[in-house]
Amino acid sequence: MSDFKKVFLAKDTTIRFTPFSQNRLYGFTCENFENDSLISSIHYEVKMVCIQSYEDNSFSYEINRKQVYIDNTAPDLKIEQIADSCAQAIFPIQIKVSEEGEIIEVINHNDIKKRWPAIKDKLSKYYQGNIVSEILDSVESTLSNKTILEESICKTWFFHLYFRPIYNKYIKNESLQYTWESPVFGHQIINYDIQQSIEEYYSATDKLFINIKGKSIDKRSINEVLNGYSYPKSEMNGIKIQPLESEMEVQYKLYGEDRSIFSIIGTYKTKITEKKQRTTQIEIYHLPENSSFRPSSQPKQNNFSFWIEEERPKKKKAGFWSKLF
Repeated sequence: MSDFKKVFLAKDTTIRFTPFSQNRLYGFTCENFENDSLISSIHYEVKMVCIQSYEDNSFSYEINRKQVYIDNTAPDLKIEQIADSCAQAIFPIQIKVSEEGEIIEVINHNDIKKRWPAIKDKLSKYYQGNIVSEILDSVESTLSNKTILEESICKTWFFHLYFRPIYNKYIKNESLQYTWESPVFGHQIINYDIQQSIEEYYSATDKLFINIKGKSIDKRSINEVLNGYSYPKSEMNGIKIQPLESEMEVQYKLYGEDRSIFSIIGTYKTKITEKKQRTTQIEIYHLPENSSFRPSSQPKQNNFSFWIEEERPKKKKAGFWSKLF
């Protein structure tokens, strides 16, 4: 029998989050493998602070991203440099989050729109060509529309994994089951049937583990996904195909004091051919100021202004934005 502290003092328990008022620094890495060979990587650091709104019992975060490194170097290709510069309009970003941990809306959309013209003007003067103009017009279209911007950031790995519905009611020896959508191939979303559970004991360092495992329930073939189809074209035409094979596993480690995120490790494995497998490994980890850090449980009140939600238009793809995060 374990000597560690039990998470469950009864048959069920609800994991609630206490906003952290201290600034947090997180490291982010994303590595893509073909079989056992690393083919690309990206890493950066993120500054975050979380504030609670007592008016509607919601939370808000202010997030600022530092320098991005692609394959351990600052962006050097033209497309990478343009993407990195465009992202400067987004940060710092303020977002409103539900009690469960999911993004509700971008709060400071007007600030983002105001930052963009100067960035666009600078890029237009430095980079010439029709392709650059098309990219900048596409970015402007996304930044100018609050709904499309929200959908785009939710399809990037950091936001996608950090803001998930992990704060929930858990029952001992049972799992939550629902459909989980992940941007495994950039703007292409894969649907997974997942089991979400919490470990029975805290760790030796007083951390709580939430485990998520799932298999794809997507009806598209791998070729349809790679070719950008959002629906199972072959099946709709009466052609029998092999649905793509993909598995995912994500583990959240939470501080015992306030249930804030200490680390996230996610692994996505997708079969490309009989001899080729694509693996994406994502890690998000708190970088405390010292090794003895323990979070404070004192929340901070929200001083952000909330704006009226705009009309929601039809969804658009966000492939270019996967290069920003």
